[in-house]
Order: sequence, then structure tokens, then C-alpha cells
Amino acid sequence: MRSTFSGMNMALLGMNASQRALDVTGQNLTNINTSGYTRQRLDLASISPTGADYFNTRYNVKVGQGVLMTGVSQIRDPFLDIQFRNQLSRVGSVDAKNQVLTGIGDVFDNVDVTTVQNALDDVVKQMQTLSTKVGQDGNDNLVRSSFEVLLSYIHQNATDLSKVRTELESKMETTVIPDINKILTSIQQLNESIKSSQVLGSPALELKDKRNQLIDDLATYLPIDVVYGEETVGGSFKVETMSIKLKDGFGSPAEDAYLIQDDQVGSLKYSIDPVTGESKIDLEYLDSTGTVKNDTDAADKFTEGILKGNLDMLNKEGIFDGTDVKGIGYYQKMFDSFVNTLATKMNEMNTFTDGFGNNLYNGGPLFEAEGGGDITAANIKISDGWMDGTIRLVAEETDAPENTSAKNLLKMINLLSTDTIEFMGTNSSGVSIQVFKGTMPGAYANIQAEQGIEKKSTESILDNRVTVLANTADARDSVTGVNLDEEVMNLMRYQQSYSAAARLMTVMDEALDKLINNTGVVGR
Repeated sequence: MRSTFSGMNMALLGMNASQRALDVTGQNLTNINTSGYTRQRLDLASISPTGADYFNTRYNVKVGQGVLMTGVSQIRDPFLDIQFRNQLSRVGSVDAKNQVLTGIGDVFDNVDVTTVQNALDDVVKQMQTLSTKVGQDGNDNLVRSSFEVLLSYIHQNATDLSKVRTELESKMETTVIPDINKILTSIQQLNESIKSSQVLGSPALELKDKRNQLIDDLATYLPIDVVYGEETVGGSFKVETMSIKLKDGFGSPAEDAYLIQDDQVGSLKYSIDPVTGESKIDLEYLDSTGTVKNDTDAADKFTEGILKGNLDMLNKEGIFDGTDVKGIGYYQKMFDSFVNTLATKMNEMNTFTDGFGNNLYNGGPLFEAEGGGDITAANIKISDGWMDGTIRLVAEETDAPENTSAKNLLKMINLLSTDTIEFMGTNSSGVSIQVFKGTMPGAYANIQAEQGIEKKSTESILDNRVTVLANTADARDSVTGVNLDEEVMNLMRYQQSYSAAARLMTVMDEALDKLINNTGVVGR
């Protein structure tokens, strides 16, 4: 026969399970506004029937022994977690690019274009005035002063553009990479804490919530895969393990690159190549066996995330290095091409030599580079000869006193206003390439126009990716988040099940009372 109190024990197990389910529901409701909290549930299993009953039936009908609470678990969908973290990386890379383009736009904005254009127009105006005074008492001081104003705007833009780069480099060194390493260390420490808690019998669900938040934060910087497993400790007892590996461009097909492997952790280090000036990432990672390895040239291997967006804007230069990303270097070189072409063309038009290499008509270079070398936006200056008067702006190729022609000066005016010019640059292989063809004012306006197009395109892509991320987040929250309506329904359901188990206990008590107190008393 079944144990006399088997039914009472079954009812007790049901009451305990319902009470614990009410506790879990209360935990969910009180954490409905807790950031990163994952909805929990009570896991139940039916207790299998045991023993044999030889007296009630020839077919040995068995009945279970009640309900068993196997644990409390989180409700998560691994597929949605993967999708959400993939989208975080994709949004991170575009958002990082968009922020840098905003900084570049502050350099080449509409107000600045008007300022530079006005300065260039003033140069042309002063040259036109000078062209009407050739042979009289006109001099080129006003023209030189106008050029000085133009160069001050050019220097300011070059400084501001360089500042965008240095600020981003500083951000990488002092914020981005330290944040990544801090997140990795925190996750590794949580792995140890979670394992210790599970060894002591706790599911450590709150610690897992903290870890999941950190994994989401890490996914905004890097494209990652999260790998869960089990480790056997103390004979047959199992605890959870968790590893994080980099996706896509890392390792070989036979080797994975892990940033975290259970209780081991890798790290990243940022530096600037002293020769090329490029930003570098030194990566310390773990292979599948847990062996520590190093990758000193990992900058180009990141496929998504804030890290990729920043590195692309620091290292890539569009047509100058054959990539499809117009980073800070692209705009610096386009600006240098504009300035170098202006200075070189003006110097050529103002220099006349005889057959022996001697300068004629007090001509010579109007501009030169501070410290020597190629003329750039950062180092261009009025030549010392023009400043001290040994070089002048040559209006015509003659020193005849009766000459009043301004043919050469008019050529310069056309150069600065209407002539179509090929603007050249040098690619990463040292080959000269054409970067723009058009007028001098158009060349500068083209830089701003390209930045505007890139900014608009990036913002459009960012909006699309944010929308996809929001949809994925909603789908994930519908699974992991606490839903008030569902939890209230659970309260009612578990309260009813508790009442039913209590009623079962009452019925069993009445049956036992009849069996114990009233059996065999007939006729007394």
C-alpha cells in the first residue's frame, strides 16, 4: 500500500511549490524597473512513482509522488541575445564614424566656407584693383595683406582638423581601450563569483544579470560571440562556464581568439606607430586551449563596433589609400591638395628666369613652407622675400617703364576664380593622383560638400540600424523583461494552485480521520 501520509506529503509539496512560485513572481514584480533585470521562473518537475502496489490492481497502476522544485532560472532567448549584440556592434561602428564626421563638419561648415570664400574673393578684388594701377604708384601690399588673412583661416582650419585627430587618439587611449579592458576584467571576476555561488548551491541569477549588462556594453565596442558550457566539480556536480571570443577576422579557421575563457582574460593596448602615424591595437588573447597569444597588428581585423569606427576614421584615407572610408586623413590631404595647388600655381606664375636661372622682374615664390618641405595647410606662409620686398607680385613679364599691361596679374586673377585646375595628391604608394578638377573656390567647397554627403549618408545608415536595434531590443524585452499583466495572472494562478493544494490536504486529513478513528467501531 502507499504510505499513509503520501497524499499529505503530495499536498505539502504542492503548497510549497505554489508558495515559492508566488515568491518568484513577487521578485519579478518588485524588479520591474530594475535595469538589466531578467525575468525569473520556478522550474518544476513531477516526482516519478516509486515502489509497487500488488493489492489494488493486477496491472500495477502507479501514481506520482507530487511536484519537485528543481530550481529558479532566467527566461532568455539565446538567439535574440545574439541578434541584439550583433546590432549593438553595427550601431556602434556607424555612430563612432558619425561623431567624427560631426567634428570634421565643424571645421568645414557653411559659415567657414563663406569665411574662406570671402577671404579668397577679397584677394581677387585687391588684385583687380592693383591691375588698374600698373605703371602708376600701385603696390602689392594690399594683396599680400589679403593673402595673410586667407592664410590665417587656412591655418585655423588645419589646426582644428588636426585637433579632431588628436582628440580621437586621446579618447582611444584614455577612454575606449581602458573601458574595454575594465569590462573584460569585470566579466572575468563575475565568472569566478558565479561559479563559486553555484558550487554553494545558489543560481547567482543577479550576478548573471550584471554580467549580461557588461556583455552588452562590450558588444558596442567589438563584434563578439558568447559561448556557454559546463564544468564538472566535486565528482558529478556541474557549474556553468562562459567564454567570449572575437568574431570574423581573428585567428585562423583552426583557431579561435578568446577575450575571455572562463576565469582567464585577455586585453587590448592602443598605440600610435611612430613611423606611419597610424593607430595600432595590440591584442592579447587566448586560443581554444587557453594559451595566451599576441596579435600586434589587430587594427584592421575588427569588423564592427565603436573600435572599428574610430580606427577607420583615424587610419583610412579613401582614394589616397584605396579604401572606401573617408577618414580624417582624407580631409587633411584634400585640404593640403587645395592649399598646395594654390601656392604652387601662384609661385609658378610669379617666377620668371633667364637662360641662366636668374630671376627676372623681382619675381619669385610668393609662398613657402615653414621649416621647408612640401607646402601644406599647416605650414604655408608668405615667403620671406615677399615680406621684405625683394620679391613682388609681377604684373607683366617686362621691366619697361612705359609698360602698363597687367597680363600676368589677370592670369593670376583667373587662376584664383574661374580657371579649371587639376588638383593632385599622392597615394599610399607614392603615386601622384588627381583628387579634384575644377576652380579654386570649387575645390574648397568640394571638401565641405563631400563631408556633408558622407555625414548625411552615415546618419541615414545610423537611423536604419538604430531602428533595427530598437526592434530587436523590443523582441528581446518581450522575453526577458517583466510584463505586469503576465505577472498578475501568475499571482492569481499560483494563489489558486496554493488553495487547491490546501484543499487537497484537508481532504486527505478527513480521509485519514475516517480511516484511523472510525474504522472497526461498528456496533460499539
